[in-house]
Amino acid sequence: MVLRLRMRMAPGLRRGLALAAVGAAWIGGCSRAKQAAQAPPPPVVSVVEARRMTVPIMAEPIGTTVALQEVSVRARVRGFLKEMHFAEGGEVKKGQLLFVIDEEPFKAELAAAKAKLEQAEASLKKAQDSRSREVAAAQRALSQSLLDLAKVEERREEALFQRKATSVEDVERKRAIRKRDAAQVDADQASLEQANADYGTALLGAQADVAYAKAQVVNAEIELGYCRMMSPIDGRIGLAKVKPGNLVGPATNAGMADFSELAVIRQLDPIGVDVQVASAYLEQVTKLVAAGLPIEIYRPGGEGRAGRRFPGKTTAIDNSIDETTSTFRVRSEVPNPEKMILPGEYVKVDVKVGEVGDAVVVPQQAVIETQAGPTVSIVDERNKVAVVPVKASFTYNGLRVLEGGIRPGQKVIVEGLQSARPGTTVRPEPAPPEIAAVDAQADGNAPAGKGGPGQAGRKP
Repeated sequence: MVLRLRMRMAPGLRRGLALAAVGAAWIGGCSRAKQAAQAPPPPVVSVVEARRMTVPIMAEPIGTTVALQEVSVRARVRGFLKEMHFAEGGEVKKGQLLFVIDEEPFKAELAAAKAKLEQAEASLKKAQDSRSREVAAAQRALSQSLLDLAKVEERREEALFQRKATSVEDVERKRAIRKRDAAQVDADQASLEQANADYGTALLGAQADVAYAKAQVVNAEIELGYCRMMSPIDGRIGLAKVKPGNLVGPATNAGMADFSELAVIRQLDPIGVDVQVASAYLEQVTKLVAAGLPIEIYRPGGEGRAGRRFPGKTTAIDNSIDETTSTFRVRSEVPNPEKMILPGEYVKVDVKVGEVGDAVVVPQQAVIETQAGPTVSIVDERNKVAVVPVKASFTYNGLRVLEGGIRPGQKVIVEGLQSARPGTTVRPEPAPPEIAAVDAQADGNAPAGKGGPGQAGRKP
């Protein structure tokens, strides 16, 4: 038998419990509404859409600026520097007078050389006008005539002796005269030959003296010309290394290093840029240079000033490889009309060595490097955050090239990553203009890319 106990309550107590239950329900409902009203809003993040574009592969070697023409002005004659006709550090033109060495000693040497030339020419004329050969020939003819006469008289005396009309002594005397005259003919013949030889020798000697004297005049004129030093090129001249009043010129043991250097002129427009490239890229770079590969050099501004870029092109490859570094030198030319780039400066050289077509790119700050590898945070269509592992490649002008993990059009977070945890609901907003506008013209870093020349294979 089941006993059922029924509790009887006073009507007032039942009404009190009912009111208490209603009150509790009301209080609970108000508390939940208050909690819902105090929930924080979703964090705001800045996003951009991943996009597809053709990205150039850049090499970014460090180059050294060089003067395409450089001339050392040296004193080629010894003397006292007298005049200086240029402003130090200023521009000079080809043919412009730069220095003057005291010319008076060299003018005197030129005058002496001209006097010696006149003397030699007079001696030559005297040699040409000499009559010694004619005198010797006349003497030879006279002695021959006397010999002929002596022969005739000798024959006549012999005929008289045959007829007993003269004595033996007279015949012998005529014979002796004939022999004497014959000997005189031989002597005069030798004198004639000697006169001819002496004339030729004297003439050649006089001609040589004239030629030597002329050479001395030319040399004196050249040395006098060396006193006035002209600029051989257009360019900028440096500070004078020797001032007027100092003795300049070649040392006793004359050699190129012993000539006094007075100043150096360097061509600044265009200016050259030399880059050392690994020998492994010789074939590739040779083809690029043959095609007139364009380049840009970048100079930082400093002190709050913006940097500047200067376009140019490659022009030549050196004809040897440095055995110490296994590199070869590539020469480029860069217009420098303002002459703000000087030789000896280290500059960053941007060179396009290829391109990646249809590359997926995102702003560089969207890629987070972690121990597990690079990742990108994306916002899906429900405004939920997801962290996606990516395969990141090189950076070009503020854009990171991705080789996998992200599709074009997906929204990637570039600002607010600290509050965008995976699975969090966020409120995406367009990125600031300076981030959204990043493109190929942005002033970013252009590393060497995938094995290009320069600092080859460097990754950001």
